[in-house]
Amino acid sequence: MEDLKLLIEQLKAAGITPIINLTVTMDRADVEGIKALRSSLQAAGITPAVQIQIGVSGASSPGPAPAPDTSGEKSFTVVVSDDKANCMTFTKLDKAGKPIMEIQEPRIHLFRGDRLSVSAEHKVSDKDAGDGTVIGTGGIAYYFIIDCQTKPEAKGLFVRQAEVRGA
Repeated sequence: MEDLKLLIEQLKAAGITPIINLTVTMDRADVEGIKALRSSLQAAGITPAVQIQIGVSGASSPGPAPAPDTSGEKSFTVVVSDDKANCMTFTKLDKAGKPIMEIQEPRIHLFRGDRLSVSAEHKVSDKDAGDGTVIGTGGIAYYFIIDCQTKPEAKGLFVRQAEVRGA
C-alpha cells in the first residue's frame, strides 16, 4: 500500500493523473480492504473504477478493464493503415518511467480502414509532451484510443502510431 501511495505521489508530481481500475473476483471479495483502498485513492485525488470479475465454468482470465472517462479530452481521427493492429495496454512503468506496453488479452484486433478517435493530449509519463503521443519502452510511440465505432472495446487502450495514419 505504501508503494502505491509513493507511486501516486511521483505521478502527481510529474503532472500525471493515473487511471486506476480495481478488479474484484467473486472468490476474493475483500469488501473492507477494497473500501480502504478506494478511500486512500480518493484522498490522493483519484477516483478508481471497480470492476467485478465473475468466473464462468472455471474460466479465470479477467475481462478488459472499464474504459476511463475521456469525454472532455481533445481528440483527432486516425485510420488503421496496417492489415491488422493489436490494441495494447500496460500495467507497469520501466525504470525510465515509460509504460511497458503489452498486447491486450483477450486480443482486440483493428483492421485496415478502421477509424479511431485518439487523444490529442493524453500523457502517461513525464517523457510525453502532452500532444497525444505516448512514448513506451524502446521509444515506440502510441496513441490512446478514445473511440472506435467498429471495435468499441478498444476504448481506453493504445495503438502503435506506426500502424495508423491521419484521417
